[in-house]
Amino acid sequence: MGRRPFRGAGPLGAALLAFTALAPAEADPIAPAALVPALNVYVDALVAGHGVAEVCADANSPARDEAGWVKARAVFLATLWANGFPSDFVNDATKRLDAPAPTATPDCNGEAVFAEFGDADHEGWVKDVGHGISGMELTAIAEPVSSEQWQAIQDAIAKELPLQKRGLDCVAVAMPDLIVVAVHDWDAMLVKMGGELVAAGLPRDQVTATLSAAEANSLWKRAAPDAAAALAVSCAADKAWSDRFFNLESFALGDTVEKLLPASPSDPDNN
Repeated sequence: MGRRPFRGAGPLGAALLAFTALAPAEADPIAPAALVPALNVYVDALVAGHGVAEVCADANSPARDEAGWVKARAVFLATLWANGFPSDFVNDATKRLDAPAPTATPDCNGEAVFAEFGDADHEGWVKDVGHGISGMELTAIAEPVSSEQWQAIQDAIAKELPLQKRGLDCVAVAMPDLIVVAVHDWDAMLVKMGGELVAAGLPRDQVTATLSAAEANSLWKRAAPDAAAALAVSCAADKAWSDRFFNLESFALGDTVEKLLPASPSDPDNN
C-alpha cells in the first residue's frame, strides 16, 4: 500500500506517516492536495445544505436527521485524515462543519433551494457524503473513532509511559547491552500503532503529538555519571521493571489500543 511520511515533533514523527495506509494513492494518481480547492467548494456546499435543510426540509425528511448529519460529518473528516489530506485543510474543514448555521432565513420557495440538500433529502447525509467520497476514489472510514474511544486510547498510552520510562532507565544501567534493542522495539511498536491510528481516520497531528511524546528518547535520558550508581542499586532492588521487560509486557499496549479501535474502520463501499 502507498505510504507517505509524517511531519512530527521528533524522529518518530517522520516514521509514523510512513506507516500510514494510503491505498487510493496507488489506485488514483490525483494527489490529495490537488483536490483541496474543489473540496473547499464542496465543504461550503455541505454547510449551506445542512443550514437550508434545517429550515426548509420536511420534518420527516432524512435531511433533517441530525444524527445522520453528525455521522456523515465524522465519516467525511475521518476519511480525509485517513487518505492523507493536508492537516491545515482538514482542521479548517472541521471548524467550518462545526460552525453554527447561518442566521439568514433562506427562501424555501426559491427554485435552487433544494439543490442545496437534494440528495440528503432522499437518502440522508451519510449516503450523500458517500457519493463524494466514492467519486474521489477514497477509502471511506465508515466507523470513525469516537472522541470517547480516542480518549480511552490516549489514557491507555499515558498509563504505560511511567512504567516504560522506569524500564528503559533500568535496562540502561542493569543491562546496557540491551538498551538499543529496548529502544528500537518500543519505538517500532509506536510506529505500527501510529499507522493503525491514522488509518482509522484520527487526526494526524493529534496522533503525532501523542506518540512523539511516548517515544523512547522522549521518556528516557542516560543517567548522569553521579546518578548512575544510585539508579543501579534502585533497579537491582526492583523486580517489577525486570519482570515487565522479560515478559514483554510493554508490547501489550499495542493489543490494547487495537481493541479500542472500531472493529471495521474502513469500508470502501461506504455502506
